[in-house]
Amino acid sequence: MDELEKRVVDLIAEVLVDVNKENIQLDSKIVEDLGAESLDIYDMVALLEDEFGMEITDEEVEKIQTVQDVADFIRAHQKAG
Repeated sequence: MDELEKRVVDLIAEVLVDVNKENIQLDSKIVEDLGAESLDIYDMVALLEDEFGMEITDEEVEKIQTVQDVADFIRAHQKAG
């Protein structure tokens, strides 16, 4: 796991306080495996936007399923920006 992926896991753990950070894996599905609800998703998006200085649209959020998807999305936007 690289530094970006570790930071994503940390941010997800901040939002999903009932989930042990050690249980968050790159292939964990945010909703199905980690139990995130819609409010959790919006909190997570807000944190990610602040942390990485980007905007994530609702359409983009719907495509993100796993922790790895989050890291890949951020990485792609950092290269594009």
